[in-house]
Amino acid sequence: MRADHPHTATGDPGPGARRSGHVDPEAGVGGLLELEQVEPLVFRGRAHAGERVRLYGGEVAAQAMLAAGRTVPPGRALNSLGAYFLLPGDSTVPVTYEVGVARDGGTYSTRTVEARQPGGPILLATASFQSPERGLGHQVAPDPVRMPEDLPPLEEALAYDPPTLAWISEVTDRLPVEVRFPDGALHRPGASGHIAALRVWLRTRHALKGPPDVHAAGVVYLSDLLMLVASLRPHPHRIADGDVWFATIGHSVVLHAPARADDWLLYEVESDWAGDGRCLTRGRLFDRAGSLCASTTQEAVLRVREAG
Repeated sequence: MRADHPHTATGDPGPGARRSGHVDPEAGVGGLLELEQVEPLVFRGRAHAGERVRLYGGEVAAQAMLAAGRTVPPGRALNSLGAYFLLPGDSTVPVTYEVGVARDGGTYSTRTVEARQPGGPILLATASFQSPERGLGHQVAPDPVRMPEDLPPLEEALAYDPPTLAWISEVTDRLPVEVRFPDGALHRPGASGHIAALRVWLRTRHALKGPPDVHAAGVVYLSDLLMLVASLRPHPHRIADGDVWFATIGHSVVLHAPARADDWLLYEVESDWAGDGRCLTRGRLFDRAGSLCASTTQEAVLRVREAG
C-alpha cells in the first residue's frame, strides 16, 4: 500500500540502489515518465533528486502502463489498467518494471507488470490494450461547471481556509500539476448529504510531448490525484487536519477517448461507501468539451487517529 499524500520515506534502500541518472525537475510529467529499456520485457525509471519521499502512486502506475505498452503489437492503445499498491516507493531509487505477456489476441493484448525496488515489489498491475474498433456509443455528461480560465488561482480561492490551502499547495509544489476548484472548495457545496463529492480541474504543469501513449500515461498519472479526499465529505474531518491517514490498496482506470493530459480535464469524484477501515471512490474525467475520457475507481485504507 502507499500513502495518498507523499511523506518522507523511511528505511535504507540498500547499497548500490541509487544511480547517477535523475529526473530533471523542469521536465515535468513527461520527464517523470521516461523509461529505459533494460531487456525486451524489463524497463527502468529514474530516481528523483532531493530528499527521500514516498513516490506518488500515479507516477508508478503511469510508468507501469508505459512499460506494458512498449511490448504490445503496434496500433494497440491502453483501454484499462488495474493496479495494486504493495509498498511505498522510495523517490531516490529507480523503479524496475518487469512485464509479463499474458495474451495477444486478434484485438486485445493483456500484460502484467511488477514494479520493483530493492525492498521488493511495490506495485502489481494488469493492463489491457485494444486495436481500433467501431461500436455503439453513449456517455454521461458532466454537470454544468465554470471553465478553468474563469476560476481564481488557489491562493485566492482557498484564502478562507489556510490549512487546506497549505496542504494543496504542498501537493502541487511537489507534483508538476495544476488544479482549479470550480466550486470554490475541495468539496462540492450542496451535494446530497450521503454522497461524498469533489470536482476539480487538473492538468500537467508542462506540455507533454510524444506519441499518444504518453498522454494516456499522463491521464493515468492525473487520475490518482485527490480521489480519496472525496471520502471525507460526509464526516467531520479534513485532509489538512492531520488526523486522517489514507493508503491506496487498488486503483483502476478505464480509458474511453484520447485526451491531452496537458490541457484541463474535469475530475468528478464521489465516494459511495466507507467502513471497516476502508473507503471506495469512483471518478469520471471529462475534457473541456464535455467528452468522457476516463472512468476510475479506488479502494483505500481510511483510518482516523484517536484523540490522545
